[in-house]
Amino acid sequence: MDSLMTIWVFFIGGTIGVILGVMLSYRTAVNPLQQRIRRISSQPEHYRDIMKYYPYDPDNFRFIGSPVDGIQFEKDSILLVRFKTDNTPRTREQDHVKTLLENGNIEWFEFTSK
Repeated sequence: MDSLMTIWVFFIGGTIGVILGVMLSYRTAVNPLQQRIRRISSQPEHYRDIMKYYPYDPDNFRFIGSPVDGIQFEKDSILLVRFKTDNTPRTREQDHVKTLLENGNIEWFEFTSK
């Protein structure tokens, strides 16, 4: 095999290797992240019917998901919101958050990354 053919084979093999590497990286890193983002962003749609009767401005509501469903930002207050359907009891974690809130153990924390 002449040297030009050898270079050509290595070039094609390297190119295919890079393409397969990028595809594998995408499948292992980006796809799970996209699925997680879709799952988180689709959750509020479950509350669309509840929000029709919601007593506050839904535009000021931010969905969290756990341990509370979200946070409602009002002009003079901030509310931790749990949407209750049927007779579902609070979880231990939700009870703990409620106790912390009632005892005034809520703080402002600001983190600056480098």
